[in-house]
Amino acid sequence: MLLDCIAVRDETPTVKTFALRPRETGFSHLPGQAVTLALDIERETLYRTFSIASAPGGETIELTIKRHPQGRATGWLHQVLGPGMTVSASGPIGRFVLDGAGPVAFVSAGSGASPLMAMLRHLAAAAPGTDVAWFHAARDEEEVVFARELTALQRQLPKLSVSVVLSRPGPGWFGYRGRLGRRLLSVAIPDFARRRVYCCGPDGFMQAARLIHAAEGGAKDDFRIEHFGAAPKAPGVPVGETDASTVEVTLGERSFPVAPTETILEAATRRQIVIPCGCASGICGTCRVKIVTGEVTMRHNGGLSPEDEAAGYILACSSRPRTDVTITL
Repeated sequence: MLLDCIAVRDETPTVKTFALRPRETGFSHLPGQAVTLALDIERETLYRTFSIASAPGGETIELTIKRHPQGRATGWLHQVLGPGMTVSASGPIGRFVLDGAGPVAFVSAGSGASPLMAMLRHLAAAAPGTDVAWFHAARDEEEVVFARELTALQRQLPKLSVSVVLSRPGPGWFGYRGRLGRRLLSVAIPDFARRRVYCCGPDGFMQAARLIHAAEGGAKDDFRIEHFGAAPKAPGVPVGETDASTVEVTLGERSFPVAPTETILEAATRRQIVIPCGCASGICGTCRVKIVTGEVTMRHNGGLSPEDEAAGYILACSSRPRTDVTITL
C-alpha cells in the first residue's frame, strides 16, 4: 500500500512523528501493531518496521520514530520525508496488541513508548475508566516522548499514573533517577506483578523488566514484549562454501544455498537477497513467507498465528530447511 505524508512534527531533539494517510480505503490496525516501510534510499530498498503510535479508527496513522546516529533509514526519514511525499508499506503486523480487561502496566524506554501510546489513546476513547500505570525511562528531560500529551491524558483517564525515570537528569529534576531496577519499579508501580504488562524498549531493558515481573510473582503469560531491530549479520558459511547437507531455497527467480547452521533469513542476507525483516527473533512477524514446496523446522517466539501456520506460512528468521524449499513473499 501507499502512504502519503501529510505532516511531520518534532517530539524530542531525536524523535519525530510522521502523519501518514493510506491511499487505500479500509486500512485498520489494532492498538500496538506496526507497519513495514519499504524505503528507496540510494538505489537500494531498505525495509524497516515501526510501531503505529496512533489509535485505530482515524484517517491517518502516526509513526513516532527515533533517529539513530548510524541509521540509514531513520536518518533518511528525519532528513528527507516530508508533506507531499509518498512511501510504500505493508501491514499491519504484530501480535503485541492490547487485549483483555483489568489493570495494566506499560513499561517503555525511548521510542518504545510508541505502541503503548497507541494503546493509551485507544483506552482514552474506548475505556477511560481503565487502571493504567505507565513507567517510562529516558536519558534526560528533553528526550521524554509524549510528555505533554501524557499530562493531558491524565485528565481523560482518571486512573492513569505516569512515572518517568531519567538516567542523566539535569538541574531541577525532582523525579526518579537512575535505571530500571526492582526497587525503583516497586516504588513506581507497587502492584506491578498483579498487572498485565506491555513492555517495549531496548532488548536488555525488556529482559530486565521481565525478570523483575517474574521475581515479584507475576504470571509469565501476563508479560508481553515488542521489539524491532536490524537483522543480525549471518554467521553461516562464507559465500561459495557448501557441504553435502546444504539445501537450496528458491525465492522468485533466485535460488541460494542454506547451510544446516543457518536460518533462511541468514542465508538470504548472506546472498544479498532481500526478505523484509523486523526483529529477526521470531517476534514481529515481518519476515513471514509462504512455503510452496519443501519442509522446514521452525521455532519462533509468537510472531506467527496458528492460522497462518496452518495456511503454510513460516518466519524466515526462525526456519531451517529440512529439504529443498520454494517460498514466496
